[in-house]
Amino acid sequence: MATIEAALEGWQRRGGKRPFFIGMGGGSAAGKSTLAAVLAERLAPLRVEMIGQDRFFKRPEDMPKYYSGIHGDYRPAYNEPDSFKQEEMFAYCRGVAGGDVVILEGILVLWFAELRELMDFKIYIEADADERIIRRIRRNMKTVDDYDPITEYYLESVRGQHREYNAPTREYADLIVPGGMAQTEERERIVDNLCATLLDMGD
Repeated sequence: MATIEAALEGWQRRGGKRPFFIGMGGGSAAGKSTLAAVLAERLAPLRVEMIGQDRFFKRPEDMPKYYSGIHGDYRPAYNEPDSFKQEEMFAYCRGVAGGDVVILEGILVLWFAELRELMDFKIYIEADADERIIRRIRRNMKTVDDYDPITEYYLESVRGQHREYNAPTREYADLIVPGGMAQTEERERIVDNLCATLLDMGD
Protein backbone atom coordinates (compact mmCIF):
# COMPACT_ATOMS: atom_id res chain seq x y z
CA MET A 1 0.00 0.00 0.00
CA ALA A 2 1.38 3.37 -1.06
CA THR A 3 0.92 6.61 0.85
CA ILE A 4 -0.38 9.60 -1.05
CA GLU A 5 3.02 11.23 -0.63
CA ALA A 6 4.82 8.24 -2.17
CA ALA A 7 2.26 8.04 -4.97
CA LEU A 8 2.75 11.70 -5.83
CA GLU A 9 6.53 11.32 -5.76
CA GLY A 10 6.26 8.37 -8.14
CA TRP A 11 4.04 10.38 -10.48
CA GLN A 12 6.53 13.25 -10.44
CA ARG A 13 9.48 10.91 -11.12
CA ARG A 14 7.64 9.71 -14.22
CA GLY A 15 7.60 13.29 -15.40
CA GLY A 16 4.07 14.29 -14.43
CA LYS A 17 3.13 14.35 -18.10
CA ARG A 18 -0.37 12.99 -17.55
CA PRO A 19 -3.00 13.72 -14.90
CA PHE A 20 -2.61 12.20 -11.45
CA PHE A 21 -5.14 9.36 -11.59
CA ILE A 22 -7.15 8.43 -8.49
CA GLY A 23 -9.39 5.36 -8.42
CA MET A 24 -12.14 5.41 -5.82
CA GLY A 25 -14.07 2.21 -5.12
CA GLY A 26 -16.43 1.02 -2.41
CA GLY A 27 -19.84 -0.48 -1.88
CA SER A 28 -23.09 0.90 -3.21
CA ALA A 29 -24.01 4.05 -1.23
CA ALA A 30 -20.69 4.04 0.63
CA GLY A 31 -20.15 7.70 -0.27
CA LYS A 32 -17.92 7.49 -3.36
CA SER A 33 -19.47 10.23 -5.46
CA THR A 34 -19.83 12.50 -2.44
CA LEU A 35 -16.17 12.16 -1.50
CA ALA A 36 -15.08 12.59 -5.12
CA ALA A 37 -17.05 15.85 -5.31
CA VAL A 38 -15.52 17.06 -2.05
CA LEU A 39 -12.00 16.35 -3.32
CA ALA A 40 -12.69 18.09 -6.63
CA GLU A 41 -13.94 21.20 -4.83
CA ARG A 42 -11.16 21.35 -2.29
CA LEU A 43 -8.40 20.74 -4.83
CA ALA A 44 -9.10 24.06 -6.56
CA PRO A 45 -7.32 25.67 -8.35
CA LEU A 46 -6.13 22.32 -9.73
CA ARG A 47 -8.25 21.17 -12.67
CA VAL A 48 -10.05 17.96 -11.72
CA GLU A 49 -11.93 15.65 -14.08
CA MET A 50 -14.43 13.35 -12.41
CA ILE A 51 -15.48 10.13 -14.15
CA GLY A 52 -18.40 8.13 -12.80
CA GLN A 53 -18.24 4.44 -13.69
CA ASP A 54 -22.03 4.45 -14.01
CA ARG A 55 -21.73 6.20 -17.38
CA PHE A 56 -20.44 2.93 -18.81
CA PHE A 57 -23.40 0.77 -17.80
CA LYS A 58 -24.76 -1.44 -20.54
CA ARG A 59 -28.38 -1.12 -21.60
CA PRO A 60 -30.68 -3.06 -19.23
CA GLU A 61 -31.43 -5.64 -21.90
CA ASP A 62 -27.69 -6.31 -22.33
CA MET A 63 -26.95 -6.63 -18.62
CA PRO A 64 -26.16 -9.92 -16.89
CA LYS A 65 -29.25 -11.22 -15.13
CA TYR A 66 -30.11 -12.46 -11.67
CA TYR A 67 -33.12 -14.59 -10.83
CA SER A 68 -35.67 -12.89 -8.59
CA GLY A 69 -37.35 -15.46 -6.39
CA ILE A 70 -39.80 -12.77 -5.28
CA HIS A 71 -41.01 -12.01 -8.79
CA GLY A 72 -40.21 -15.33 -10.46
CA ASP A 73 -38.25 -13.90 -13.38
CA TYR A 74 -34.78 -12.74 -14.48
CA ARG A 75 -33.81 -9.09 -13.99
CA PRO A 76 -30.81 -6.86 -14.87
CA ALA A 77 -27.90 -7.00 -12.43
CA TYR A 78 -26.10 -3.66 -12.14
CA ASN A 79 -23.34 -4.77 -9.78
CA GLU A 80 -21.25 -7.24 -11.77
CA PRO A 81 -18.12 -6.68 -13.89
CA ASP A 82 -20.12 -7.61 -17.01
CA SER A 83 -22.65 -4.89 -16.22
CA PHE A 84 -20.26 -2.39 -17.82
CA LYS A 85 -19.14 -1.70 -21.38
CA GLN A 86 -15.61 -2.65 -20.44
CA GLU A 87 -13.62 -1.87 -23.58
CA GLU A 88 -15.31 1.50 -23.95
CA MET A 89 -14.55 2.25 -20.30
CA PHE A 90 -10.90 1.23 -20.60
CA ALA A 91 -10.41 3.23 -23.80
CA TYR A 92 -12.00 6.36 -22.35
CA CYS A 93 -9.90 6.25 -19.19
CA ARG A 94 -6.68 5.61 -21.10
CA GLY A 95 -7.41 8.59 -23.31
CA VAL A 96 -7.97 11.16 -20.57
CA ALA A 97 -5.30 13.81 -21.04
CA GLY A 98 -6.66 17.11 -19.76
CA GLY A 99 -6.61 18.40 -16.21
CA ASP A 100 -4.26 17.91 -13.29
CA VAL A 101 -6.17 15.21 -11.43
CA VAL A 102 -8.57 12.53 -12.65
CA ILE A 103 -10.94 10.84 -10.20
CA LEU A 104 -12.61 7.65 -11.40
CA GLU A 105 -15.27 6.51 -8.94
CA GLY A 106 -17.57 3.52 -8.98
CA ILE A 107 -18.45 0.25 -7.33
CA LEU A 108 -16.01 -1.82 -9.40
CA VAL A 109 -13.29 0.57 -10.53
CA LEU A 110 -10.74 -1.43 -8.52
CA TRP A 111 -11.93 -4.76 -9.94
CA PHE A 112 -10.37 -4.33 -13.38
CA ALA A 113 -6.60 -4.70 -13.78
CA GLU A 114 -6.86 -2.52 -16.89
CA LEU A 115 -8.08 0.36 -14.74
CA ARG A 116 -5.79 -0.28 -11.77
CA GLU A 117 -2.73 0.00 -13.99
CA LEU A 118 -3.80 3.57 -14.85
CA MET A 119 -4.19 4.61 -11.22
CA ASP A 120 -1.53 6.45 -9.29
CA PHE A 121 -3.50 6.10 -6.06
CA LYS A 122 -6.35 3.76 -5.12
CA ILE A 123 -8.97 4.47 -2.46
CA TYR A 124 -11.65 2.17 -1.04
CA ILE A 125 -14.50 3.74 0.94
CA GLU A 126 -15.80 1.38 3.59
CA ALA A 127 -19.20 1.70 5.23
CA ASP A 128 -21.27 -0.82 7.15
CA ALA A 129 -23.97 -2.63 5.19
CA ASP A 130 -26.80 -1.34 7.39
CA GLU A 131 -25.78 2.26 6.77
CA ARG A 132 -25.42 1.67 3.05
CA ILE A 133 -28.90 0.15 2.67
CA ILE A 134 -30.42 3.06 4.61
CA ARG A 135 -28.69 5.47 2.23
CA ARG A 136 -29.91 3.49 -0.79
CA ILE A 137 -33.49 3.67 0.47
CA ARG A 138 -33.28 7.41 1.13
CA ARG A 139 -31.64 8.07 -2.24
CA ASN A 140 -34.00 5.96 -4.32
CA MET A 141 -37.14 7.12 -2.52
CA LYS A 142 -36.53 10.50 -4.12
CA THR A 143 -37.58 9.01 -7.45
CA VAL A 144 -39.90 6.12 -6.48
CA ASP A 145 -42.80 5.95 -4.05
CA ASP A 146 -42.45 2.36 -2.87
CA TYR A 147 -39.47 1.13 -0.87
CA ASP A 148 -40.26 -2.56 -1.44
CA PRO A 149 -38.51 -2.76 -4.86
CA ILE A 150 -35.47 -1.02 -3.35
CA THR A 151 -35.08 -3.47 -0.49
CA GLU A 152 -35.93 -6.48 -2.65
CA TYR A 153 -33.26 -5.61 -5.21
CA TYR A 154 -30.73 -5.05 -2.46
CA LEU A 155 -31.44 -8.39 -0.80
CA GLU A 156 -31.65 -10.43 -4.00
CA SER A 157 -28.88 -8.82 -6.04
CA VAL A 158 -26.78 -6.06 -4.49
CA ARG A 159 -25.89 -7.82 -1.23
CA GLY A 160 -24.52 -10.98 -2.84
CA GLN A 161 -22.74 -9.17 -5.64
CA HIS A 162 -21.11 -6.86 -3.11
CA ARG A 163 -19.65 -9.87 -1.31
CA GLU A 164 -18.52 -11.53 -4.54
CA TYR A 165 -17.19 -8.62 -6.58
CA ASN A 166 -16.92 -5.44 -4.55
CA ALA A 167 -15.61 -6.36 -1.11
CA PRO A 168 -12.58 -8.26 -2.50
CA THR A 169 -11.35 -5.10 -4.27
CA ARG A 170 -10.56 -3.60 -0.87
CA GLU A 171 -7.24 -5.45 -0.97
CA TYR A 172 -6.07 -3.35 -3.93
CA ALA A 173 -6.53 -0.03 -2.13
CA ASP A 174 -3.67 2.17 -1.00
CA LEU A 175 -6.00 3.89 1.44
CA ILE A 176 -9.15 2.78 3.25
CA VAL A 177 -11.45 5.73 3.97
CA PRO A 178 -14.20 5.24 6.58
CA GLY A 179 -17.54 6.18 5.07
CA GLY A 180 -19.79 5.97 8.12
CA MET A 181 -21.70 8.90 9.54
CA ALA A 182 -19.98 8.46 12.91
CA GLN A 183 -16.55 8.66 11.27
CA THR A 184 -16.84 12.16 9.87
CA GLU A 185 -13.91 13.61 11.85
CA GLU A 186 -11.55 10.79 10.87
CA ARG A 187 -12.62 11.13 7.23
CA GLU A 188 -12.03 14.89 7.35
CA ARG A 189 -8.48 14.39 8.60
CA ILE A 190 -7.80 11.98 5.74
CA VAL A 191 -9.26 14.38 3.16
CA ASP A 192 -7.24 17.27 4.59
CA ASN A 193 -4.01 15.28 4.15
CA LEU A 194 -4.94 14.15 0.64
CA CYS A 195 -5.75 17.64 -0.52
CA ALA A 196 -2.74 19.28 1.12
CA THR A 197 -0.39 16.77 -0.50
CA LEU A 198 -1.99 16.92 -3.95
CA LEU A 199 -2.06 20.72 -3.95
CA ASP A 200 1.73 20.56 -3.79
CA MET A 201 1.70 19.34 -7.38
CA GLY A 202 0.67 22.82 -8.46
CA ASP A 203 3.68 24.48 -6.81
